[in-house]
Amino acid sequence: MRRRAGEAAITLHPDDATARGIADGEPVLVSNARGSFEAVAEVSDRVRPGVAGTTKGRWAKFTNGATVNATVAERDSDYGGGAVFHDNRVEVRPR
Repeated sequence: MRRRAGEAAITLHPDDATARGIADGEPVLVSNARGSFEAVAEVSDRVRPGVAGTTKGRWAKFTNGATVNATVAERDSDYGGGAVFHDNRVEVRPR
């Protein structure tokens, strides 16, 4: 399943990728004050400007020790006690 899933990827809008000097297929670092993870940039208009999209479900032991979860708060939401991992502010830059 890991082979089929490929490398961790993060989708950026072309405007955001250009502003950051990131090309499609380039390795990037995704980070915030909580932590960071490495991914490959996928430049596409499938996401809106200002939005970076990735998937969850990768195991840290197979990804150099970090996944998207490294950038997420370890708490429950204030609305219903659910997960907080669906909305997260990060910066994406070339690695």
